[in-house]
Amino acid sequence: MDRIWELLAKKFSQEISREEMEELDELLKIHQQEFQQSEFLGAAFNLEIVTTEDPAAIELSEQRLRRHLPELVPGVEPSPPVKGIGKHLRRYSKMYVAATLNLAAITLLYLVISHDTASVLVNKINTERGAKTTVHLPDGSVVMLNSGSRLSYDKDFGVKNRLINLEGEAYFDVEKNPSMPMIVSAGAVEVKVLGTTFNVKAYAEDSLVEASLFTGTIQLTTEKDPERVILLRPREKVIINQKQNLYTIPSTVKETRNETVSLQHMAFNRSDSSFDETAWLKNKMIFRAARFRDVANELQRKFNVDIYFSDTTFQDIRITVTFSEESVHEILSALQQTIPFHYTISGNKIYIEQ
Repeated sequence: MDRIWELLAKKFSQEISREEMEELDELLKIHQQEFQQSEFLGAAFNLEIVTTEDPAAIELSEQRLRRHLPELVPGVEPSPPVKGIGKHLRRYSKMYVAATLNLAAITLLYLVISHDTASVLVNKINTERGAKTTVHLPDGSVVMLNSGSRLSYDKDFGVKNRLINLEGEAYFDVEKNPSMPMIVSAGAVEVKVLGTTFNVKAYAEDSLVEASLFTGTIQLTTEKDPERVILLRPREKVIINQKQNLYTIPSTVKETRNETVSLQHMAFNRSDSSFDETAWLKNKMIFRAARFRDVANELQRKFNVDIYFSDTTFQDIRITVTFSEESVHEILSALQQTIPFHYTISGNKIYIEQ
């Protein structure tokens, strides 16, 4: 544990090497209970602080925090700082923790977080736009996280529950556990599974939410109709049409339609033994009668750009096309062959115009 605190101090002082970062990741996997300490230490270093080396100022700050600790966290008695933090922060931190943030403040953060299970014991994995991430869950399940996606689960995952929150797209290879089903909450849908492989796509900015099953079985319910259970079998997918956001210039126009649910069979591509729904795993983009605005959303995530429509006329045009290694410029140029639009690029912003 002393080594973990040493590496955490180096990490948040931005003095950690790549080899030490890999060592820290391995140690945190072994000592998963320390994830929460890493989380609150990160939160502490993101606070606005005032630095000082004046012992009197430090002592005054500690006294104030200890005096108000029972008021902030009812039922909690003041306690000494978390053991092991101080000497490492003093040794490695460029900004000595003092005044508005010191060891007593970190103790307070630890106690507050420990009494708020909704914010404390959650592991979060974010994938930036233009990237993908492989996540190995504590129960042995593996998740491939697509660009611009976020996945979170609490510290009891695999022990007391297998609850996951997903925003974006992910491919799941779930370890079987009949006594503890995995439940994935993604936007307006909730997927329940014992052990199988499936793909969920639920980006907040997209008009559709999709769940596709490859092996096993899954149960799916929707936010608007939780009593209705949809059972999927291999090579089936469900598509839910929900609220749609239209990106325009200069403001955002929102269009609301009634939610509709569609059950479909997935198309198998014999040429490369794959499905459209997992094309992203091979860096492909396959669109079949997709709206231009949904294609634009995919391009935004894959190439880390922002696309704006100056004329909403183009947004509902249907597109059927496949791309693999093309750049965003090459893709837009190809789309111009069938859609009469022009575009301009300014930095990472793309403007679609007549």
